[in-house]
Amino acid sequence: MAGRGKKLAKSEREERRRRRDAQELDALVRDTAAAFRSSKEIIEDSATECARRREDLEADLQYRRLPYEIWQAQPGAEPIASAMADLIAENERHLQAIEQLCRRFVGLAWDPPCHLDLSPDVVPEDLVRRRLFAGQ
Repeated sequence: MAGRGKKLAKSEREERRRRRDAQELDALVRDTAAAFRSSKEIIEDSATECARRREDLEADLQYRRLPYEIWQAQPGAEPIASAMADLIAENERHLQAIEQLCRRFVGLAWDPPCHLDLSPDVVPEDLVRRRLFAGQ
């Protein structure tokens, strides 16, 4: 038992957890504000988001096309097949738009004049906290 401290009361444990959560939120707000101040980080983050969306859409299309092939040939399933065809068309349109945006962001990543850093006055931590983390 040597080296072990006295057990904390429930209220003390809750207070420690609340302080730890507040410190973690402060760090998240600080890091997010810093990232939002850097055009390089915003460009890279946007390019990464586009790449993830592209992968998701490609997977969605793969999983939509097979059931469409199956259901389009079924008598009486025309409304289902029609809705599925519309979903496939929308996902294809979205995929094309995301691919174009991805190429734009990759191009911006290589364009040094686009690399800017804003001051904390322009992107204050309080703005990030209020707009993104108000409920936390």
